[in-house]
Amino acid sequence: MTSDLAERPSRSYSFGPFMLIPERQLLLQGEAPVRIGGRALDILTALVERPGELVSKRELMARAWPNIIVDEGNLKVNMAALRRTLGDGPGAAKYIATVTGRGYQFTSPVQRHGSSGLAAPFRSPTPRNHNLPIATSTIFGRADTIDAIRRDLGESRLVSVVGAGGIGKTTVALAVAEHELKAFKDGVWFVDLALLQDPALTPNAIATALGLAVHSADAFASLCESLRDREVLLVLDSCEHIIDAAASCADRLLAEVAGVRILATSREPLRVKGERVRRLPGLGAPPRSSRLSAAEALSFPAIELFVDRATDSFELFELHDVDAPAAAEICRRLDGLALAIELAATRIDAFGVGGLLKQLDDRFRLLVGRRAGPERHRTLIETLDWSYGLLTESETALLRAVSVFAGLFDIEGASAVSNVALAETADAVAQLAAKSLLAFDVDTDGVAYRLLETTRAYCLERLRVSGEDQIIRQRHAEHVCTVLERATAEWAERPAREWEAAYGRVLDDLRGALAWASQDTVNRSLRIRLTVAGLLLWNHLSLTEECRVHVSQAIEELGPAGLAGSVFEMQLQVWLGGATMFTQGLMPQARDAMQRALDIAVQIGDTDCRVRCLRLIGVFELFSGENDAAVRTLETFASVAAAEVPSAVLEAEVALGIGKLFIGQLHDVRQRFERRHLLNLEDISDTQRLRRHVRYLSDRIVDVTNLLSHAQWLTGSPDIALDTARATVDYASKTKHHLSLGNALSWVCPVFYWAGHYDECGRYVTMLDDQARRHGFDVRRPVAMFYRAALACAQGDDAAQRIDDLERAIAEFHSTRHLARLPFYLSVLADFQARRGRLGDAETTIRAALDRADAKNDLWCLPEVSQVQASILLAQGQADRAEMQLKKSMTLAQAIGASSWRLRTALDLARLWCAQSRADDAYQMLLPIFSEFTEGFETRDLVAAADILGSLSTPQRNRGHS
Repeated sequence: MTSDLAERPSRSYSFGPFMLIPERQLLLQGEAPVRIGGRALDILTALVERPGELVSKRELMARAWPNIIVDEGNLKVNMAALRRTLGDGPGAAKYIATVTGRGYQFTSPVQRHGSSGLAAPFRSPTPRNHNLPIATSTIFGRADTIDAIRRDLGESRLVSVVGAGGIGKTTVALAVAEHELKAFKDGVWFVDLALLQDPALTPNAIATALGLAVHSADAFASLCESLRDREVLLVLDSCEHIIDAAASCADRLLAEVAGVRILATSREPLRVKGERVRRLPGLGAPPRSSRLSAAEALSFPAIELFVDRATDSFELFELHDVDAPAAAEICRRLDGLALAIELAATRIDAFGVGGLLKQLDDRFRLLVGRRAGPERHRTLIETLDWSYGLLTESETALLRAVSVFAGLFDIEGASAVSNVALAETADAVAQLAAKSLLAFDVDTDGVAYRLLETTRAYCLERLRVSGEDQIIRQRHAEHVCTVLERATAEWAERPAREWEAAYGRVLDDLRGALAWASQDTVNRSLRIRLTVAGLLLWNHLSLTEECRVHVSQAIEELGPAGLAGSVFEMQLQVWLGGATMFTQGLMPQARDAMQRALDIAVQIGDTDCRVRCLRLIGVFELFSGENDAAVRTLETFASVAAAEVPSAVLEAEVALGIGKLFIGQLHDVRQRFERRHLLNLEDISDTQRLRRHVRYLSDRIVDVTNLLSHAQWLTGSPDIALDTARATVDYASKTKHHLSLGNALSWVCPVFYWAGHYDECGRYVTMLDDQARRHGFDVRRPVAMFYRAALACAQGDDAAQRIDDLERAIAEFHSTRHLARLPFYLSVLADFQARRGRLGDAETTIRAALDRADAKNDLWCLPEVSQVQASILLAQGQADRAEMQLKKSMTLAQAIGASSWRLRTALDLARLWCAQSRADDAYQMLLPIFSEFTEGFETRDLVAAADILGSLSTPQRNRGHS
């Protein structure tokens, strides 16, 4: 069931510079909200629904005051206010004409829009360099403060706005941030720390606000890396409840990232070196005086705010001289606290100014002398007590219940945590929203609500003392489970962006529910269920390290919870294995987790999880360099998938294809994927399919095209391979799935390196290193390190330091146990060692490469390893042995279909024969190999082959032959 508001068809009306959106009770002028009373808005809606028609006074009064008999004067007053709002002056009615004695007529052309008309005013078509919320209310009395803080930011890299809760710190900080947008080339970013319960996640919260995903166990290091060389202003809002963590994070950020400036809001200073503190006082209110006119009172910002918000609540409100002293007393007693003044003003329609003051006397006792707590804090609490006391019992119960939500919630969520029927919950939520105690947003899934932070903190305390805290939090955790289990069921069906918009906001509630569940062993089972429910969300958002940590903790609870060997353990173990493999390396604990999950899957007959485990184990074996074992595992995976899990067949073939590539079945791999799956550049640039392919941690389209690019280059189609590689990176970037992008970059770097496109390779190496550092993919960093050093050596920088860098990269591969392609890496090192004259080291290194390739059946690169061995033999003066090794390399390359390796070896053999005056033999050998290529003539080896063939003219060959 949904609320009435959610069920209404969306509509909007545009006229002149205005747009009216009745369902949101909103009038816009351009993109700016216009302040207008509720009854005036009802009248305007009735008129624009029937443009050009006479609408009688009776109809308008029935629309604005349903089921209430009111005097016609009320209509006249609201009509006058409406005309002022629209800019209709006396004798110059642009929008509303009076039909004397009968009613009114809307005279301006009106264009009606359906649901599509709602989007334009709120969504910018261009990317923004900030995430600041749109300002929808006027700020009073803070202009000088805002200017002063802006000056402070010019002189200090850390400015803290300090003051009592509800005094307006966030409002001022956002205003400053708006003014500073053009001053920071990489943007201004608002970080709402009020949602954060775990201080250790402060760097993660900042990264999330910046749109960054953090996977590393050291989230702060990844954050610093992502901010390096950027100029940003971070607005850290509501630091007080995590003051130590916020201070530490700010201090380290300022020390390590030169381009960052921080504007913080807190109830106390961060006490960090270099901090400039601006204490925010209450809004100015009139001094005590028995003679104060309304005009005089309105010269004070506290009164301005009070009147402005009171007018929002009750459009007929005007401050008269007789009420000015009472209004001044209200603002004084509320200590100029903006939130307290706003709360008081919302009930002006019920009590009037004098009545409000009496309520304050009765229910809000100002303490004198010594107080039990900080003055402003106590004042705000009492103000909230008073506002809370005006609600019905059902409304207060609902407020307490929904305070457990970290941010947005819907009617279903409110119903679940309050244990009240949907229809009743919808009515109560609507009442609270009308009283400005709930804010609301509209998204693709309908209306979502939220509590203001200070109100939420107050209600959380009320929840604690009510004795309902545990049961409400249990309902909340169970609701989060239900929502995420539904999300899991919908994940394969809904478009990725729509799915993320609907369920991404649940992340903070998941974190909160897990934090609560971890406090009591009674909740072990619920904690485990929550963790399992969150697996897809963490993966979808690329929060791999966060996932690994929670999964590891949940696994420790399985035994005591009596869930060892259950489907829960199976799901947790398989995700632990994958997450560990991609973030920490091919560690034994990752393999053990995969095997444990497989054993349980077999035992309970879960075929889907069985194939998932087989795939992960096969990949683990592949990247450990255990090619034959991996192929056996993956053949089992493919067989089971084909028989019982058809949806996993593509993943099975891709994984098995990688294994077959490594053992040298190059043409079979290329033909299988190009023929059977018809993958081309249009397929992988189809944005409608984005993020619908992440079944096993990484996007399957990325996996397929990674494999294809290697097979295409090795089998003699370098240009096609380069195009596939570029398209893969482009597609992976669009998915915004960081693990998939990291995989893509680690595969495309060698393609560009082999082709001799060093500048382009260097760009991808930089991207890979950036991805690895930002998101904690430690297993990818040695790849970037290796190719950066190899590029430097290949481009003439053969200093000893670069060779040392190659050796360190290979040592890192050993450290993470990521030993796939190790014979190739060793051959590159040996080649450059030989070029530097370190022939002894080169011989040792190439022997290790050959032994590894033979032992692990790494046939795909064996021709290249043999070619490098031949170059070392030649450098040692062993020309005959070098020639034999080159011929052996060419024979092997031809046997496995590695045309590109064969050409490269043929180039070395041709050079050797030319040096031996065998030019004709060189020409006759090289020409047919070169002629097999139909493209790629701008790549390194084909350019070199063309040059050699061109230089071997007939006279030269004849001289060589004689």
